Amino acid sequence: MLPGGGELLFCAHHAREHGPKLREIATDIHDETGKLADTPATTPDSED
Repeated sequence: MLPGGGELLFCAHHAREHGPKLREIATDIHDETGKLADTPATTPDSED
């Protein structure tokens, strides 16, 4: 969340790239990067 109330959403790649600067100006950061490992990259073969 930005000081003026705006919200920015980033993919994990760009959040890592711009994170240090965003932390300087943001009033709140909600990072859900950890959820990426919980989701399988592909569906199991049994779901055909």
